[in-house]
This record gives sequence, structure tokens and C-alpha cells, in this order.
Amino acid sequence: MYETTLKTATGKITFSYVISTPTQTAVKKIPKSERGAPTIVFLHPVYIGKVIYHPQFSDRQLRRFNLVALDLRCHAKTSGRAGPGYGREVAARDVAQFMASLDIAQYHIFGMSMGGCIGIQTAILFPANVKSVFVVSSLPLTEPEDVAAGRQEIYDCWEEGAKNNGGKGDLKAADSAMRDAFTGAAQLSVNGEQNDMFDAILARSIELLGDKWSRERLEDWQVCTVDFFTLRKAYTIEALSKIQCPIRLLHCGADIAYPLETTEEVANRLRIAGVRDVSVQQIAGAPHFGAVTHPREINALFHAFILSIVPPTSVPPMPARDRIQSPWLNDLKKCGLDPDSESEEEE
Repeated sequence: MYETTLKTATGKITFSYVISTPTQTAVKKIPKSERGAPTIVFLHPVYIGKVIYHPQFSDRQLRRFNLVALDLRCHAKTSGRAGPGYGREVAARDVAQFMASLDIAQYHIFGMSMGGCIGIQTAILFPANVKSVFVVSSLPLTEPEDVAAGRQEIYDCWEEGAKNNGGKGDLKAADSAMRDAFTGAAQLSVNGEQNDMFDAILARSIELLGDKWSRERLEDWQVCTVDFFTLRKAYTIEALSKIQCPIRLLHCGADIAYPLETTEEVANRLRIAGVRDVSVQQIAGAPHFGAVTHPREINALFHAFILSIVPPTSVPPMPARDRIQSPWLNDLKKCGLDPDSESEEEE
């Protein structure tokens, strides 16, 4: 993994990121020889950082492209304050500035939940840079009260546990309130159902959160995990009219937070705003974080979406299976992931 420190309008942020190319597992910048291939930036959902995209970075189809993933503010290995008022607009400016720092002028966005919201905002603010946006589990135009209450409850559990053990948190305790928070997060994310892939990713995410929860860090966690969702307002027609790229909204059929109707409302608003290429698809049985539980179906849809946009000559041939490895594989194996079972699922 790599780091880049950017001077943003709200202070210095050190972003942790990784790039995988058709021939390289992890590089600091895309080699000149591979810059002709489409570049995808992956924006993760709340609670869990870029590691959640292990199933995408290990997919042969998607590794025909240059894949970039970063940890957003206050997540995983990225450091720096979120600050009051952090929301989709600040996050979108972070994404654009980060991509510019890598000398990547044009890119496609794959975003899940919060990441999809940021992706749409990036397309609003930087239409010349964003070539497409693919959203898994779109947030509704505004946050429903019951879901907002659930997000606050998860935070409250985390805060309670973080104050224990002299402010270091109680993640290691058997009756940990912080782990209760993760139970709530898993219910929202994957309906609380056991999934080997998600379990390993969640375990790794818990490791990255670490200890020593200062007051400032808790304030930022409230901003990133609750306020980001509850304080946002619906996109205006004027704002959405600035988008110049295709948008795909993928609804996960077993999402307990947001029904299909809320995704259709976002799509309809995009159409009213004049966005020419907007469509909604649904994956039956997938929970909110469907990209980690149903990667085969979602990756195939995304692969087809990108191929429908880019010139065929810009896409390299499918790489050999034995040359493709996720940059997170070793970390996830330590957290219980069985790579052999992964391979069996891909057959």
C-alpha cells in the first residue's frame, strides 16, 4: 500500500491507496505502458476501507483495467481530520485532488453506498474528469429517519466502548460495546448473515481501527458515520444537470435499509436533470454491501458496463488467472479467508 499527503481546503490529509494494473498487483503509479487502459477508482462504503474491494481486485475481468482504491477520511490507514461539515462535496474534492496527484486526468468510478454518493458528487463537480459512475446500493435522496436512528445507535455503542480502558477502547473485551457496534454495522451491511469473505474483511477493518480513541477522533467518527448521511440534502436538478457521463445504479434486492423505490427516485431525478444515460439494475438476494457478497454477478455487470463505454482497442486481453492476485490477499488470509474456497467460487 502507498500514501500521498495532500493539502486540502480543510487541512492536510494523508491518503492510503493502492493501484493494481493488468500486469502488476500493487504499484505507486500506473506505468506509462499501461496508461492506455481504462482507469477505475473504487470508493468504499462507511465503516470499512478500501479492503472491501478485494473481490474486485482479484477478478480477471476487472483486472483488464487499471484499478485504484483509496481509504477515505477517517477510514482504515488514511490519517487526518474529517472536520465539521465533512460530506459528499468535501469527499468529492478529495477524490479529484487525489486522482490529479497520480496524474490521472480521466477515470470511471465504482462506488458502493457512501462511495456511490461521493461518486455522483464527483461527476457533478468534475464532469470533465469522470467518464462514468457505477453505484452499488445508492443512498436515497435523503436519509430515512429509521435508518438515521440506526446509524446513530451504532455510533453510540462505539463511543461507549471507546471511552473504556483509559480511552483506548474495549475492542478486545468479551463484552465489548465497540464490537456491538460492529454487529450493528454487519446487520446494516450484510443483514447480519455469515459470509466468509465479509467476515475476513470486517476482521481486518477492526484491526486497522486500532486503539487510543481521543475526543477529536470520536468527533470525526460521528461526522463520517452519522452526519455524512443524516445532514445531506437531496441533489438539486441544477447540480445533477452538470453530469456528462453514463450512470448505472445497482440496487441490491435484499437491502434492509433502502428499497428499490429510493434508487428509482435517484434515477428519475437524474433523468429530469437531463443526464442522458441512466439505468437501474437489481441483484436479487444481495444485501447492502452486495459487491462483497455477490461479486461474480456485480463484477460481470460492471465489466459489461465499462466495455459498452470505452473503445475496444483500449482494453487489454484477459490476463492469465495465475497472474492475478489481490493486494489484500495476505492480510485477509491472516484474518481467516480461505483462498481455495474463493477459487472454487470463481469456477
